[in-house]
Amino acid sequence: MSHDAFFLVALLCGAVTFSERGAFLLLQRNREPHPKLTRALRLVPAAVLPALVTPSVFMHGGTLDLSVGNLRLLAGGIALAVALWRRSVFWTLASGLVSLWGLQWVTGTWG
Repeated sequence: MSHDAFFLVALLCGAVTFSERGAFLLLQRNREPHPKLTRALRLVPAAVLPALVTPSVFMHGGTLDLSVGNLRLLAGGIALAVALWRRSVFWTLASGLVSLWGLQWVTGTWG
């Protein structure tokens, strides 16, 4: 695919995405969203974060890794414990990152 064709396809994809989202917003601009929709949209970040993090915790090298050598799984367990204890997204993320970095430093494996 030439650079011009790639640029045109990217531009068209962006225009379609923008128009889909813009139409939703323009049609709703004079109305208040339904309370159920507002409540559901507030839960989106809480649903997306685990969906993004879970594969990297349980998968290593493209395969399922539930061994003790999986440092991401151990750090995820620590983060889960902190999440249940503190009920804070900040402390959950901080504890997971710090514990993963600490485990990698102790074992000498980075990545």
